[in-house]
Amino acid sequence: MSLKVLSKLHRPFLILLLLAFIIAALPGCLWVGSEGEPPDNPGEPGEEEPDPDEEARKWEEWRQRNEELKEKLGPYYVPLPPPDHPENPRVKVRAIYLTGHSIGYKDRYERMLKLIDETELNAVVIDIKDDKGKMSYHSEIEMVNQLDAYYHPVPIADIKATLKELKERGIYTIARIVVFRDSETLPEKKPEWCIPLKGGGLYRDRGFAYGNPFNEELWDYNIAIAKEAALLGFNEIQFDYIRFPDKAAYVEQVAYFPGRNGRTKAEAIRGFMEKARAELAPYNVYVAYDVFGVIASSWGDADDIGQCWEDFAADSDYICPMIYPSHYYPVRQGGTVIPYWFGLRFPDTNPAVTVTGALSDALKRNAPIDNPAIIRPWLQAFTAKWLGASYGSGSYITYGPKQIREQIDAAMALGIDEYMLWDANNENYPREAFFTEEEANARYERARQSREEKGLDCLGRTPRQAVEAYLEAMRSKKWREAYALQSGKFKPDGNAYRDWLNSAPGKVAEWQIAAVNEGEGRVEINLSLTLALGGEEISLPGEKWSVLQENGIWRVKPSARFLEIISGVKGPSPNQEREQVEG
Repeated sequence: MSLKVLSKLHRPFLILLLLAFIIAALPGCLWVGSEGEPPDNPGEPGEEEPDPDEEARKWEEWRQRNEELKEKLGPYYVPLPPPDHPENPRVKVRAIYLTGHSIGYKDRYERMLKLIDETELNAVVIDIKDDKGKMSYHSEIEMVNQLDAYYHPVPIADIKATLKELKERGIYTIARIVVFRDSETLPEKKPEWCIPLKGGGLYRDRGFAYGNPFNEELWDYNIAIAKEAALLGFNEIQFDYIRFPDKAAYVEQVAYFPGRNGRTKAEAIRGFMEKARAELAPYNVYVAYDVFGVIASSWGDADDIGQCWEDFAADSDYICPMIYPSHYYPVRQGGTVIPYWFGLRFPDTNPAVTVTGALSDALKRNAPIDNPAIIRPWLQAFTAKWLGASYGSGSYITYGPKQIREQIDAAMALGIDEYMLWDANNENYPREAFFTEEEANARYERARQSREEKGLDCLGRTPRQAVEAYLEAMRSKKWREAYALQSGKFKPDGNAYRDWLNSAPGKVAEWQIAAVNEGEGRVEINLSLTLALGGEEISLPGEKWSVLQENGIWRVKPSARFLEIISGVKGPSPNQEREQVEG
């Protein structure tokens, strides 16, 4: 007899029996918890009771899909989240980094929880798999257990209890997974997943081996760990060391990459990201990537490690540039350290200027991207004493409350209201560096209102200043600045825009802004221009350009006629009042 012909009296009993059977049929105890059990709460008074038939159908579909996945994924299988998986609202994250060992070290952990309770801090980044390839808790993933990828004992004895406590305190949880760097587990247990030397053995850098990012089985391994973390209740997955080893030219000389098959390093990293994004989609978890801060200030995969800003910003929820001032290394010229990064000789000694420069570059890189990832930087909470050995006294400073606060405030001035603090020892998070939650929120809101009242974007520019900066970039052919400031899909990407502007025969000679008219959601700029083309001067009087705020900065939409002349088209426009370029 089907459920549909049974009386209401018998339905709940049979439904519960069926759901109990479904849960019991899945392997492992770690994945069976309060968030993975069928609901037994009939609902609050006045709420409509769920249809038992519909609930049973959902859970039966869930069971069938899990059976299919288990067959498909084998040792990398992780159950799908149950139908009653909780919501995961976005949070403005202000986090500190904690290793699994710090979680297990009771006194330190309690101090960190107290600090979060009392300050603007509201999140923790916790090592799930670190750069030794070791897990911080006991996993149910078959391959993790085959590799015995653990500390003995594991530092987090009860991961579910830990997450439960953090959630009860209102703390946002981020699972950090080191993807390709691994000093112990892979070299010992899965050397075929690592980067081999041409002369035999494995490539190592300062004792650390690297997994081969072209190996797609290694992708599956790390994605399975991410799924399990999401299933346990982490709000966000943060992939770190999502790159090839640095010193790329040397690595290419001494090592090789099985499975490369003609792909670039950036294509391998992009392939991992695309797969991770797709497979984590059902888990209702945010995806973040840690990247070198310098990739916001360089272009493309300049260091040949597989990291391109646009790839990460277009395929994640959060992009987390590591903009530690200490990591913008001083540059020597003829044996003398010269001003280089952001006009500084020693960036570590000026955290505010360094962070401002790095995040300004990051905002410009995000500007042309459709729905880019939110920029949430890693800031420095450690002292880089090693700089002294290489560059002498005066090359670094001690980082305490003042230096930490300067970085946070520099980011806030650019409209970036999220951050994470890194100290490998998990100790240099001084209380004096932080405001209370209420005070911090009020400061962020005042900064936002002040920018809005003055008509400023996150770079501190008015619409008029944005137009002037764009025209100056066009005149001097600073293509990256112009590309960040020009709205619309005139050229498909930065590389195409660079090639166009560098070869464009037309040039900006002079301009005069006559008026700035503000409207709904956009600003109109009235200006006159003189352009040079083929030895002739071409006047464009009465131009009307739009300026729109996109991805936090004012961007300019010039007229079609302006772009035609810059591109080399002579003669009068067939329609001087033609619509402005839309794409």
